[in-house]
Amino acid sequence: MDSISKIMIILCLLLVVVVQLEGIVSAAPFFPTKITVEITNKLSTKQKQLDLYCKDKHHDLGLIKLNVNETYRFRFFPEYFIPTTLYFCHFVWSNGDHHFDIYVEKRDVYCTHNRCSWKILENGPCKINSESPQCFSWN
Repeated sequence: MDSISKIMIILCLLLVVVVQLEGIVSAAPFFPTKITVEITNKLSTKQKQLDLYCKDKHHDLGLIKLNVNETYRFRFFPEYFIPTTLYFCHFVWSNGDHHFDIYVEKRDVYCTHNRCSWKILENGPCKINSESPQCFSWN
């Protein structure tokens, strides 16, 4: 057997081990994929407009204005080796001024099919998942 064949066998075995470990160790994919965060204004129609300002330590997404039932989406690659990705938002409407960590990698780990969907209500944000909404208090 020549050295190239030995190298190929070793590489194939390593690939099999990595794929097996991926299924055992975590639900996160082997190669990082983009996460989509969706934020929908579900305030009462009396409130009319929601202003949100989201960012992480490297990206400022700017001021977004959402009417009732409108949705804002943003996408990003989370930190892969050290799960520290954090996006936080400031939410302002006529009777409210609140902050919330809209994406915390350790809490949200790839969400449902890499999509984290949130409804913003007066009493707090609710994450929509396949089972039932998970509501949180404002920070």
